Amino acid sequence: MDSKKIGRVLRALVSGDFDFEAPRRRTSSNVAIFLAGVGTGMVLGMLFAPVSGEQLRSEVSDRAREGFEKAKSTAQEFASRQKSSQGVTAASAEKSAS
Repeated sequence: MDSKKIGRVLRALVSGDFDFEAPRRRTSSNVAIFLAGVGTGMVLGMLFAPVSGEQLRSEVSDRAREGFEKAKSTAQEFASRQKSSQGVTAASAEKSAS
């Protein structure tokens, strides 16, 4: 960062003109642009795929189903870990209260 830019930032901070929300807005717009690019890439990939439409839809459906099942099992595993850790915490709290 050059000294002129540092000076401008310091003057803005001192005068109260610095916008602390600006970096967050830029991040959210960057995420939106990234997601739009991913979506465009997926659509173009499907359009130029070397397989038939029926086979492509079948593969996409299968992969979506696999992803859903994996997310579901991960969520169930996380919930069971949370329940078991809460049980351990409650048991240790009861022992220390006794």
